[in-house]
Amino acid sequence: MRIPAVILALLAGGPACLASLQWETTDLQLKARPGQESMTLTFPYHNTGDQPVRILSVDPSCSCVSAGPEKAVCAPGESGAIRVELSLAGYIGRVRRSLAVTTDDPAGKFAELTLSVDIPEVVTIIPRFLFWRVGDQPDAKSAEIVVTEPATTTVGEIECDNPRFRAQLTPGPAGRYRLVVNPVDTQQPADATIRVAVSIEGRPQASVIYVAVK
Repeated sequence: MRIPAVILALLAGGPACLASLQWETTDLQLKARPGQESMTLTFPYHNTGDQPVRILSVDPSCSCVSAGPEKAVCAPGESGAIRVELSLAGYIGRVRRSLAVTTDDPAGKFAELTLSVDIPEVVTIIPRFLFWRVGDQPDAKSAEIVVTEPATTTVGEIECDNPRFRAQLTPGPAGRYRLVVNPVDTQQPADATIRVAVSIEGRPQASVIYVAVK
């Protein structure tokens, strides 16, 4: 089966001529700063045809994306761009999103734009889950907290939502901390969430660790 050239161009992520609109790229690869909560980017295009092209709609694949054209109609010979606002709050690792662009050009009404963002993890907790079995000795267990950007990130107080667990945070060398947790007893099941207050470039956030007797 023959695959249309426009689809091959989209899959390749390089410049693609979608009827009259020629896109500078249809696939952006980006990297966020540690703690960055949002990102603004554009997908530029140029009208190489002899008729105006109207952008009818831009539909993101996720509610964390808002997008739209800088101008609704692109005249012959003019350039424009799809402007994208991407929320990064709560995400780590690689985030991939897409946009479906619909135009009134009868020769090529649709385009798919994709973007990938690598979001660094600012605070790592190993392990993120501590547990004891019912009837075990209520010995202390610990988790290591590592700040990847200690120059811009500070770790504050901790808060446990169940008084049946006691938690203590001890600072170590160069952005390392040790969280020590004790259950009051292990005679019956219990669980808790421990929140670690984190400030990244002055912006408050939180990391969590889960503990349980089960």
